Amino acid sequence: MSDSEKLDQRIQLVASKEFGQKVDAWRRGQDDLPSRSEAIRRLVYLGLVHEEEFPMRLITAIIRPHKYEAVREALAELGVTGITASQVTGFGRQRGQTEMYRGAEYEVKEIPKVKIEVAVPSTMLETALQAITQTAETGKIGDGKIFVTSLSGAVRIRTGERDEKALI
Repeated sequence: MSDSEKLDQRIQLVASKEFGQKVDAWRRGQDDLPSRSEAIRRLVYLGLVHEEEFPMRLITAIIRPHKYEAVREALAELGVTGITASQVTGFGRQRGQTEMYRGAEYEVKEIPKVKIEVAVPSTMLETALQAITQTAETGKIGDGKIFVTSLSGAVRIRTGERDEKALI
């Protein structure tokens, strides 16, 4: 960076001790061991680059089957235009459940769930997560999980529209 490109813009940052420790741990892993302020600058830059490269997120939610309609409606109210839903089976911490059938007790190892996949712009991520969480929660073991992954691209097959335009 040349002298003409350097900026002397100071930004005050108030952060927790834990934040400082995480920044310090990250910077110790760098080859050139930057100062704390340089480490924060680099991390902010990396976050901005990540948002440019991955402007969308894929939300995969595993929920109870009877909660699907409510979750679908909550997402539709937010403006989510596409949802993929699949009936799946699996287990989490509860490792199955015991059920009664014609007076006999038997153990079910894998429990039926609904898997929902939704692609959203990163700006809508927190709102969508909150809608799914609040709608699908019963407060009991087995409510499910939500996974979020970065999505580098999307294409609407019919029109060829790409990325966020393909989601609308």
